[in-house]
Amino acid sequence: MTTSSKPILFPGFNIREDLTVNKRVEKIFFTEVYLLSDNRYLYLFTNLNVEEIVDRSKKYDLVIINQDGKKYLGVIMDEYSNEKITDVIDDLTVLRGFDCVAGMHGLKTLLINDVIGPLRNPEKYKKFKLSIPNGILLYGPPGCGKTFIVKKLAEELGYNFIELNPSSVATSFVHGAVGNIGKVFEMAKLQAPSIVFIDEIEGLVPKREELSSSSDTKKEEINEFLLQLNNAGANKILVVGATNRPHMIDSAIMRSGRMDKRIYIPPPDFDARRDMFKICLTGRPYDKKIDFEKLAKMTENYVGSDVELIVTEAARTALARDASMIDEGILIEAIQKFNPSISAKEIEYYEQFRDLERV
Repeated sequence: MTTSSKPILFPGFNIREDLTVNKRVEKIFFTEVYLLSDNRYLYLFTNLNVEEIVDRSKKYDLVIINQDGKKYLGVIMDEYSNEKITDVIDDLTVLRGFDCVAGMHGLKTLLINDVIGPLRNPEKYKKFKLSIPNGILLYGPPGCGKTFIVKKLAEELGYNFIELNPSSVATSFVHGAVGNIGKVFEMAKLQAPSIVFIDEIEGLVPKREELSSSSDTKKEEINEFLLQLNNAGANKILVVGATNRPHMIDSAIMRSGRMDKRIYIPPPDFDARRDMFKICLTGRPYDKKIDFEKLAKMTENYVGSDVELIVTEAARTALARDASMIDEGILIEAIQKFNPSISAKEIEYYEQFRDLERV
C-alpha cells in the first residue's frame, strides 16, 4: 500500500561518496523507496531499530542514515519490488539457521565446511575425492543443545526436519518396529531433502554384542536402520544421531559411508554464554549496562539450560522485590545459587571419546 507523506531524504542527499538520492519513488507502509544516482534503489526502513536488526552486512549493502536526529537503516538494492522489500525486512528481523546458535563459532565453521559445503556442492568435493556426509553423530554432555543445533542445521541447509524417536517406533507387534523405521525413512525420502534426527540414538542401535541371545527382534531393528542409513545419501537424506552415551552405540554405525563424521558438542564457550544471557533476557526488562562478559566469565562449564535457569531465577527475584528491571547484581546472585549441571569430571569423560572424530 502506497502512502503519501513528506520524504525523509531529499534529491541530492549524499548517501556516500559519489552516491546521492535522485528522487523518492514511493512510500510503502514503513519503507521509503528512493532511486539513487547510479540507478540502484535505497530501501529506507522507518520502523526498524538499527540496534536490534540481524547482522546481514555480508549479504546486503547496508547504510545508516542520520537525519533530523534519528537513525534509519537503509539497504541498497539493484532491483525494486514490493515482494523484495518484504523478503529483506523478514531477513533483517528474523533469526534463522546458525544465526540462532549463540557463540560456538568453531562448531559452526566445522559444520559449514564439513557438512553444509559438501551437501551444497557435491561435485566440487567429489572432484577432490572428498566424501559427502551420509550421516553424522553429535555427542557430548546433556543440556548442550544438540537437538537445537540439528534443527538450526536443517534451517541452514533448507532441509525438512524429521525426528525418529526410538521409543515411538517401538510396538508390541513382532517386526513392527522394523516396519516403523522403514516408514520414517520413506517419509523422509518423499520430503527430501531432509534430515532424519535420532536423539539418544543408543536406544535405537545399542551394541549388539551386549544384547541377550533372545534379542533377535532388536537386532533386526538395528539391521534395518543400518540398511536405511546406507541408502540415505542417495535419497537426499542426512541422518543425524545425538547421544550422551557414545560408549553404548553399536560400532557398525561408525563404519565408512554411515555416520563417519562425528562431532563433539562441548559446553557453551565464552562467546556462547555471553550471547545466551542476552537471548534469555530478551523480552524482559533489564539494565542495558549489564556486563555480559563478566557473567560469561562467572559461568564456565554452565550449559544452556543452566543459563536459562539463572535468568529465570533472576526474573523471579526482580519481581519479588518489585524492581523495575533485572540488573547485574540480581543476575550475579542467581549465578551464585546454582552450580553447573555438569562437572569437570564429566567433561573429562567426554574428552576421551575425541578419537571418534578420527576418520
